[in-house]
Amino acid sequence: MGRILITDDSLLQRKTLSAIVADAGHEVDTACNGQEALDKIQANPPDCLILDMLMPIIDGVQVLEGLESRGVKLPVIVLTADVQEWLKERCLELGVNTFLNKPVKQDLLRQALENIFSTSTAP
Repeated sequence: MGRILITDDSLLQRKTLSAIVADAGHEVDTACNGQEALDKIQANPPDCLILDMLMPIIDGVQVLEGLESRGVKLPVIVLTADVQEWLKERCLELGVNTFLNKPVKQDLLRQALENIFSTSTAP
């Protein structure tokens, strides 16, 4: 399986998501804001990023823009309660694979991860 970086400013969300991701057989790393996520991605890129949109310091869109400016390409799952159309369009422009609403449903997150990893390992 893969190494997943979960980025969310909520400790409860990070713990909940970590349990789901680990239970699905993936290695988990976490970041509590966008700057920490960018630093971790630069130091050791994960196989997939789970990203909250509304965070302090650097928000989710700024993380995506930072990845694009650095030429970093990786699968991204956006988890947010804020799914305004302009935000979704901007995220798609920046390469987001999947959008899931908060609170996340365990089966939908597992399916999104399965889709990403079955696609990335296909010949």
